[in-house]
Amino acid sequence: MDQSTLLGQFIESEINLLVELRMGNGMDEQEYKNMKRTFSQLMEQWNDKDSVPQKAVQPIMEICTELYNSSMNYSGEESERIRKATDYISTWRQKGLAGDYIPDQTQENVISGLVEQINTDGNFFKKLEQGKGLDEQQFEGIFRELVKIHDEITSWDTMPKPLVRVLIALYEMDLLVIKYEDEFHNQEEADKIYDAYERVFELIAG
Repeated sequence: MDQSTLLGQFIESEINLLVELRMGNGMDEQEYKNMKRTFSQLMEQWNDKDSVPQKAVQPIMEICTELYNSSMNYSGEESERIRKATDYISTWRQKGLAGDYIPDQTQENVISGLVEQINTDGNFFKKLEQGKGLDEQQFEGIFRELVKIHDEITSWDTMPKPLVRVLIALYEMDLLVIKYEDEFHNQEEADKIYDAYERVFELIAG
């Protein structure tokens, strides 16, 4: 099946699945099967490519966060099923988006400032994951760069995988709020991360 058809089917099944979850109807098994099938095939097709279609970026950026947050609205076996689905999609997404090569020099130049800010004084996301809290100065540098390039990167027909992974990591700061509350027991940092996430969300998904 061609990429465009697969992508359309994936987006449709993702929307349908999330709607059912938000309505409290649980995870629709048929929609989940459709989403798994199309998503895994897309990831296989993209495995040897350096970029993904612009149309795919937002759906694959949002899916794991949306599923995980939905799991928190359920309990018992249903919550566990949704979290397993999240893990499945996350694993395939990591495989499909692996690779750091950016063949388009113009694109690489555009995002170089953002990458530099992320890696200044240690990788921003790794520090967050390790419980070191939000480096507010570093976040401001990252956000400033993202605002500067946002209109251009969203105008591209395809987006390089390293940039897609950055956008996913920024979008999934929402999940780190939960980690800081439940695992690190640091509400102050959790609040800072959520405030930063809201600014990112408004820019890239609002």
